[in-house]
Amino acid sequence: MRLRRLLRRLVYLVVAVLLLVPAGSSAPPRPELIGRGDLAAFERYFEWYIPRQLRRHGVPGASVALVDEHGVIWARGFGHADLARRVRATTQTVYQVGSISKVVTATAVMREIERGRLQLDAPIQRYLPEFSIQSRWGAAPAPTLRELLSHHAGLPTYYLKGFFSHQSLAELMQALKTEHLAYQPRTVFNYSNLGPDIAGAALERLSRRDFAAYMQQALLDPLGMAHSSFALDARTRPLLARGYVKQTPAEPVIIRDAPAGGLFSNVEDLARFMRLVLRGGELDGRRLLRPEAVAAMLTPQYADAPLNFGQRFGLGWMLSGIPVENAGPVAWHNGGTKTFLSQMVLLPSMRLGVVVLANADTAGPVVYETAEEILRLALQVRDGVAPAPAPKRRPEVALPPATLEAYAGDYSLMGTLAQLERHGNRLTYRFLGYRIELVPVSATDFRAEYRVLGLFSVPIQFPPVEFARVGRRTLLLMRDRGVAVTGEKIPPYTVPEAWRRRTGSYRLINPDAHYLENVEHVRLVMENGRLLMEVRISGLEDREAQVVFMPLSDDVAYVFGLGRNVGDVTWVERRGGRELLRYSGYFFERQP
Repeated sequence: MRLRRLLRRLVYLVVAVLLLVPAGSSAPPRPELIGRGDLAAFERYFEWYIPRQLRRHGVPGASVALVDEHGVIWARGFGHADLARRVRATTQTVYQVGSISKVVTATAVMREIERGRLQLDAPIQRYLPEFSIQSRWGAAPAPTLRELLSHHAGLPTYYLKGFFSHQSLAELMQALKTEHLAYQPRTVFNYSNLGPDIAGAALERLSRRDFAAYMQQALLDPLGMAHSSFALDARTRPLLARGYVKQTPAEPVIIRDAPAGGLFSNVEDLARFMRLVLRGGELDGRRLLRPEAVAAMLTPQYADAPLNFGQRFGLGWMLSGIPVENAGPVAWHNGGTKTFLSQMVLLPSMRLGVVVLANADTAGPVVYETAEEILRLALQVRDGVAPAPAPKRRPEVALPPATLEAYAGDYSLMGTLAQLERHGNRLTYRFLGYRIELVPVSATDFRAEYRVLGLFSVPIQFPPVEFARVGRRTLLLMRDRGVAVTGEKIPPYTVPEAWRRRTGSYRLINPDAHYLENVEHVRLVMENGRLLMEVRISGLEDREAQVVFMPLSDDVAYVFGLGRNVGDVTWVERRGGRELLRYSGYFFERQP
């Protein structure tokens, strides 16, 4: 999802530059300093700002809520929940909130830990004895709930087969027995749906109830979240917004990974959830969590792991990256499905929180920028915290040619081939058909520019790029709203003859009804001494990705690099004289 959002941003930026319109120039200007307590001016500004954001990004509707520990400060719906039926979006409109579900699932786990029915650092097999997964590093220690909820268990980002289906969590646990860890546990943050899924399966086993039913009884009902559910049911369906993909109406997606992404909710209910956290686990006179449990969720886990590059992650919560200045610690989580996008941000020390939900695949900038803008102005109105001045553009510096040459080369960026070439004092960055200039502003930091018609370059609003060395590894980082999108320079390696013989076109032989149905082609190729899988799936910006494979043996290879969608293992299975390549539950057969 993060890679797709970066691609959408690139498309927008390139079009803006070619039209000679500075990226972001059409954004509404922030008002002059609003007087402390002037909530009316705050409301007037966002009644202009949010509709303009919706029009600018082609989003039909959105709902927002701003809260403190005492209650809702301001909440509104904007635009339409359903364009065809002319249904307006309100604060009760229900959206599929995607990965915000992970924080809600983690909260339910913490309640069971408080009751003594689960332990944060016990092997998960104590509660889910059937769980197991393969490891290419030998016998791996069983993951704990702490590792699972903080994305440090070494799990793959997804198990793709059956993702959009009614497959049960028990069936998913069975499927994972033949899959492999992507990383060694506790060495790196790797965002994964599977961690919350495994925790959710443990909750099912503990309660002997379906996950959705358990969550309703154990957390959503006690919190008074009257129109929230992990199932599309009588609570949620009547108020559900219509989702849109490329401005076309679409049905809400079925998500097997309910603990990681299956919650339906609205801003009124999520306002109650945020207040629970801001109040240290108590709401409306009822204590659902002890303050120590809330504090544990907001405490960075495995913060010293060198491959985390200073990023901080709690139990369910992201704890770094959202740029709200002069606000103290920030805890947040976003979410996205095919048709909905969401953002929830808390400022625990300021006792302030915001949630923004929207109903289109293009709503990323709407939910992210709006949430941050609301918090900045809320701090100004409520607490008199003046907005921080805009950062100054850092000037270009001259770097030794040897430094630039050391950065140049081929990288695996989230598993996909990217190329950096030195051109004078700059690097040219080529990725999925795009070309960006990287301008050095220090020995390790670069800002992005786009060259117009090959004549001159202009700055663009793209994540700054930084380079880092960990041991012998050269890494490229783009910090996109808190999480580093990571590329790793590809070292020379040898491709065994067995894999060279397998190059050619492949056919997916076990497609899902609702996923990978638009695979146009899959090809295994050798290019410049590297083994690449070329994949073209219609709808992914209509572009072809080249996935970098690193062989481990004649029959096993893995996706090279660091970050999401990386580390996954593919291997050869033989059936009746046929060789099949298996990847994340899918089987591919080579064509004549």
